[in-house]
Amino acid sequence: MDADKADISVDQCDTKVIDVERSVQEYLDSFIADSTTFDRMFCCETSSSLYCSNCCNLLVPDDSLPSSLHNISLNLPFNLDIILDDRRASATGLHAVALLNNTNNSTIDKSSNSVQLIDVANNDEIPRYSQQNDTYLLFPSPGESIPLESVSSKVKTLVVLDCKWTKSSICRKNNDLSLLQKLHLSNPPKQSFYWRWHNEGPGMISTIEAIYYAAFEVLQKKNSTILQSTVTTNDQLADTNNLLHLLWLFGHQRAAILRSAQDKGKPPPFTKEGKEAQREMRRQKGTWRQLRHKDDERRLIEKKKKLQDKAKDHPN
Repeated sequence: MDADKADISVDQCDTKVIDVERSVQEYLDSFIADSTTFDRMFCCETSSSLYCSNCCNLLVPDDSLPSSLHNISLNLPFNLDIILDDRRASATGLHAVALLNNTNNSTIDKSSNSVQLIDVANNDEIPRYSQQNDTYLLFPSPGESIPLESVSSKVKTLVVLDCKWTKSSICRKNNDLSLLQKLHLSNPPKQSFYWRWHNEGPGMISTIEAIYYAAFEVLQKKNSTILQSTVTTNDQLADTNNLLHLLWLFGHQRAAILRSAQDKGKPPPFTKEGKEAQREMRRQKGTWRQLRHKDDERRLIEKKKKLQDKAKDHPN
């Protein structure tokens, strides 16, 4: 291979796998530093911010999207089927649908791979996958799942479940899903930046995070293969950096949740302390301790509002 024809070496590709979590954290933290907010918009008979969870339309101005999305198409290296078995307001898989299927954004390339949402609550029919040898289910399962990188070149369609960690029985109940070869991330992240708490132990990430890391692994493997060929040009290499924008809505939601927690004097729910506080509240549900905490929270919010009103009436 002519090293002058590629800016990225195989070693650099391996380094990207190691540094990917750092890149994700820096990207998500940039939303906190930016502090940009968007007004709520009326769509599907309700008001929403960022996107509509019913029709998955983006509700932000086109010029607010990252500039790179106006120059480089955001696309996945596989078709994506999201099986939704959760409340739409909590489902992060909808972020991928909104960003990749948004008809108002001409920069999104729809000519290659598709994104399909199958909502169990709406009685959407789960496709018959049994006859598709190039379709895989991203579902970690000891003794059953295999590393994604071992079949990355064969994955044409990736099926992802968007459900609670404690509600994954749909995979066993549906025959078409149960027959699919299960995959797990070859290089799973050590932590999740999701704000939803659980008791399932480490290694649990949100749906949109799983989609991002899966796409990154497939493109990373593809780049490694290209770099090992005899003739390589930069144009052949997939841009893994642009994949970060799959987390654009996730980043904005995370920043908004942080600001809300700060206003209430609580630890951010995506931190270790915040998730433990949520578990403790769950254990105290219906007890006098929970009522006391709610009362303390109410008084804190009222106190802060009085201080804000006082500052408006008597500016410096």
